[in-house]
Parts: sequence; C-alpha cells; structure tokens
Amino acid sequence: MNRYTIAGACAFMLVATASRAQQQQLPQTPQPTQGPEYQRPATYGYPPAEAPVSDYRRSALGITLGWGAPYGWGIDYAYMVSPQVDVNAGFGLGLSGGKLGIGSRVYLAPERKVSPYFGANLVLSSATDNTLSVDNDYVEYRTRANALLHLRSGLRWQPGRVGLLGTLGYGLRLGGDPIEYSPLTPSPAQLTRDVVQAIGPGGLEVSLGLSIGLGR
Repeated sequence: MNRYTIAGACAFMLVATASRAQQQQLPQTPQPTQGPEYQRPATYGYPPAEAPVSDYRRSALGITLGWGAPYGWGIDYAYMVSPQVDVNAGFGLGLSGGKLGIGSRVYLAPERKVSPYFGANLVLSSATDNTLSVDNDYVEYRTRANALLHLRSGLRWQPGRVGLLGTLGYGLRLGGDPIEYSPLTPSPAQLTRDVVQAIGPGGLEVSLGLSIGLGR
C-alpha cells in the first residue's frame, strides 16, 4: 500500500467522522403528536325544576263580600300573567265610600285545589259626608279621599271553574287620618271616635271572594 492510498483512507475517515459529529449537534425537529381526544367533563347537580302547572283560568271575574276588602263589596277582573301570579283591577262600595284600585296575587300551589296566596292592592277611597249616632252621641264628619295599601294573605279553593278565596289582611292609610269632624260636633266621645275609625277606610280585612273562570 503506497502513501497516497494511506492518505486517501485517512482523509475519508476524517470526513466521515466530522459528518457524524455535525448530525449529532443538530437539534431534532419535534414530530407532531396527536393528543388525547377532548372529552366534555361530566356535570353533576339537580335536574331543572319544572314550572308548576296551574288549573286556574287565564282570566276570571271576582265578586268580593266582607269587611275591609280592597274593593269593598265589589267586583274585579283578574288575569294570570304566569302560572303563579295574577294582576287584578276592581271597584265597589264600602262603609266609607267608593273604592277603585289595582292589585296582584301570588299563589304558592296553583296546581292544587287549595293554594295559599299573598297579595297587595293599591286603592283610592272616595270622599264622603257622614252622620253617626253611638249611644246617643250624634256626630257629623267627613272622610277625605285617601290612598290605601292593602296587604293580604289567604287560601284559594278551586274545584272547577268557580272558586272561593278566603282572605285576611290590613289596609294602610298612605295619606294620614282622613277623618274630619264637623264644627257642629267637634268633640265626640271616645267610643264614637273608635267606631268612626273602625268603619273608615283601611284597617282589618276579613273577606270572602268568588272567582268565576272565563274562557278555557
């Protein structure tokens, strides 16, 4: 083997060694990998509550009798804006004059024949001139027009198209005491004053209403 052959072999070995070292120093290109398939996390909790199904007619005509009712001895029209809530408007006569107003009731169990309810009414009571005699104490007085807020609760029994509403409540006078005594009888006895206040607008309500369903 001559010296040129040896030199060529040495040169080939040097080139091969340098090429391998360069390949080891180059960064490896990461290969794309397919990640795990996305899975929607499981959800836990209670199922959505179903809205109560009401047996009440969408609209109804009401007749109210009793003491201290918002519309007195009168009539009203009620419309169900949801299965549990109605809005109503009515008018009538009370011991202290005419009444006109609007209101709303919230029923707690409209899917049952008997349901508790809570309500509120805003009412305008008209002005009246009155005379009264209590235990030989004669008095003349005037009841001014007055705005009232009636807060109410009771039970509604609805076996069919016609239902009954028994109610307890209280009427709050928003304009102060509307009673004005005549100069002819400015100082009635305390018993007479108590009776005048009792039959005046506002105060305790104990009433019974009739609800007649309209349409389907």
